[in-house]
Amino acid sequence: MAQARPKFNVLETGSPRYVQARREAISRSIYLGVAVSYSSDGKFDWACSSYDGCEFVGHEDTFSASTTITRAGQLKQLNDNIIKTVRDYAVSHNYRIQAVCVGCDEKTAAIVAEHPDLKDPIREMCTRFWFDLDAAPCVYTLRGVSLNEEAASAARKVYDWFTPQFPGSIPRIAVDPATNEVLVDMDGHCHMVDLSHFEDTTDKPTWDRLLALADECKRRKLKILFFNSTPQGGGVALMRHATIRLMRLLGVDCRWFVAKPNPDVFVITKRKFHNVFQGVTDDEQYRLLPEDKKLWVEWCEQNFDNYWGEGKGVVDSADVIIMDDPQVSAIIPRIRKLNPTARIIYRSHIEVRADLASVPGSMQHALWDFLWSGFISHSDLFISHPVAGFIPPRVPHSKVALMPAATDELDGLNKKMTPADIEYYRRVFNRCAEDQGSPGIAADRPYIIQIARFDPAKGIPDVIEAYRNFRAQLAAKGTPAEQHPQLVLCGHGSIDDPDGTVIYDQVIDMLAKPAYSPYAKDICVARLPASDQLLCAVLRGSFCALQLSHREGFEVKVTESLAKYKPVIAYRSGGIPLQIEDGKTGILIERGNTQGVADALLRLFSDTNYYQAFVDELRTKAQDSKRQQFFTPFQSVNWLYLATQLAYKGSGGEIAAKAQPVAQDIEGTYMGNGDVRSWGARYVREFWQGASA
Repeated sequence: MAQARPKFNVLETGSPRYVQARREAISRSIYLGVAVSYSSDGKFDWACSSYDGCEFVGHEDTFSASTTITRAGQLKQLNDNIIKTVRDYAVSHNYRIQAVCVGCDEKTAAIVAEHPDLKDPIREMCTRFWFDLDAAPCVYTLRGVSLNEEAASAARKVYDWFTPQFPGSIPRIAVDPATNEVLVDMDGHCHMVDLSHFEDTTDKPTWDRLLALADECKRRKLKILFFNSTPQGGGVALMRHATIRLMRLLGVDCRWFVAKPNPDVFVITKRKFHNVFQGVTDDEQYRLLPEDKKLWVEWCEQNFDNYWGEGKGVVDSADVIIMDDPQVSAIIPRIRKLNPTARIIYRSHIEVRADLASVPGSMQHALWDFLWSGFISHSDLFISHPVAGFIPPRVPHSKVALMPAATDELDGLNKKMTPADIEYYRRVFNRCAEDQGSPGIAADRPYIIQIARFDPAKGIPDVIEAYRNFRAQLAAKGTPAEQHPQLVLCGHGSIDDPDGTVIYDQVIDMLAKPAYSPYAKDICVARLPASDQLLCAVLRGSFCALQLSHREGFEVKVTESLAKYKPVIAYRSGGIPLQIEDGKTGILIERGNTQGVADALLRLFSDTNYYQAFVDELRTKAQDSKRQQFFTPFQSVNWLYLATQLAYKGSGGEIAAKAQPVAQDIEGTYMGNGDVRSWGARYVREFWQGASA
């Protein structure tokens, strides 16, 4: 048994200079390694090593649990002891624990393997680091001549797995170089949540259906694949990380693959696919040219041949394949040729201007004709956001089903945070803003926020104009300037989005104009690093949220704002009106009406009872139930239901899609332009909610 040593030293904190520095400083990032050893006499030896990239600080201790309880109970007591010790250490030293590697040697691992009741407490220790300390936890088997050496090794390992310059516990994105499979959560080593956490956030009928469908997938040994262009940045990647995380916990064989990035191709897919489909540009320079088509098709086919084709054990063994958007859709014919029995689902998550795509000669018409006739038409099912106006021409209504985008309640974007967490990330945000020459968020003023990529469809100029108008109205009422709310404009970037820098520069230029420069000192503009908790914290600290997108598929930031009980003022664009109950959970304004946005902001800010009514409504159980369909477990039910219905394997050689969508009009399908009409499409949820479990 290792000799017990004193706990981490506590710094002297009486100096006024020290106190002032602590108020302003960003906590220093550290990474922990925790090594645990269990002895037959009921004692646990554990060691912890903190590492900041330069030096180690070690702590070693022996914990004697109660001998009157089970070994699983003893481990839970150890969890309490470890969490308290490292929390006290971090607070006393003004450290921020970004990540933790928890492990044991092979001997202790063997004991755990022999006693299944010990596994859950060890996993619980990891999840407690995530939820209690906001530190991303990893699990590993350790080697060393002592516990201290094992702990130091674990600390170095977790430091290497994360990105130290980005506060917020985001592991480096791991991609298998042989197949370009995204190895979510460091290929499972990063363990943040258990099934019990998902179950606690999901209503029982949905959860029971999820477990039943997962069991069917495992019984039939179905293999489900997702394909898209990038593993990080944007809503598709966020959803896939969460989906794979849950599927792994369920034991479902579900994998996710991305293309090898090519910046020249991404210029085409963003500006000549995405922006053209949304109708945010009518410049003929963005019309798809023959050389663009050739470059894009060659890129897709090279990715297929190099990573996913014959002999790679990827596409040839798959049962259901989901293509997320057009970026890699040129591989669909090759999938068909290699694996004719695979069922292919094409998911369209952007707003496609079906009205423009129906006009012969338009850029949208030419683009859609190229993509549909050569590639997407080979799919078995077309999944769209629940907006009829997004369904392009020539897509048979019998092949269409509707599914909204989702977010995850338990990841860094949405999990609950303490006031100390929010304050830490406010300081991190201010450091990012300062580095970009922008003012930061004041600690003593409310602020309005729009979180979005710097994209031409997101309506950022409208946000600034509405804020100017709102501030002018406050001044006219005599409200002191120091009491006026600030405005925060921020978002992440994406490797397949070349527009981010262009739009960011346009925003900075706009703030220099005479009409807006008086307010520039209160407008915080920042392109943020890939830190989910950073976005979560600044949204949680806000007064209300804006989403003034001119074109929008289905905005998960609206869902995330409402889930944090923030009223949302948004344009009546795309799928957003399906997310907001006007006058109850938010306020819908006609697209381009910045005066209406300013008036709505003024009333929310000036009328406390009016504002509180929104917050109270958002906290109701009824609203929580409605939001379920926009979270990971509910959407996973959708995917597993489609997989079990479409896949051949285990269905007796017959097509299993008995409940595949048919042409049946549903009243009130939203068009995306303020109109509603009957249209032949149904939500995926309608099929499984009406079917027996």
